Parts: sequence; structure tokens; C-alpha cells
Amino acid sequence: MKTKLKGWFLPPYLQNNYSKLHNLQQGNLSVKEYTMEFERLLIKCDIQKSEGRTIVRYLGGLDPRYSNAVELQQYSTFDDICLLGY
Repeated sequence: MKTKLKGWFLPPYLQNNYSKLHNLQQGNLSVKEYTMEFERLLIKCDIQKSEGRTIVRYLGGLDPRYSNAVELQQYSTFDDICLLGY
């Protein structure tokens, strides 16, 4: 039973990283700092989701002034979006 429970729940450190990623907002960070923190948390969480979900999550935390400008540009990958911010 202990093994099954471990499979259902994330360890506290991983749960903390997921929470940080889910709640990440640009706030007072520059676009570059926000992007670096977003990428760092993606790596820590080892998320292998589709590129579309990653883009939506990234744009959701980005300041609306920037996310609206990005959405007007042509992009097809998360890397394309990151290049627009620099």
C-alpha cells in the first residue's frame, strides 16, 4: 500500500516546484528574467507536455502588455516566443 501511495503523490520538493511553475507571474521581473525562471522550473519539474501547453502556460504568466504583443507575432515553437522577448 505504501508503494501505491508514493506513486499517486509527488514528493514535497517536486510538488513545491510544480506549484511555483503553476503560479509564476512576471510581476516586477523583466521578460528575460521571467523566461529564465520559467525555463528553470520546467527543467526542475521535468515536464514533457506538448509545446502548445508550454506556450499557453508561459503566456499566462507574462505581463499582458507583452503577451498581447507576442500573440500578434508569428511563432510556431516556444523557442520562437523566447526569441521575441529578447
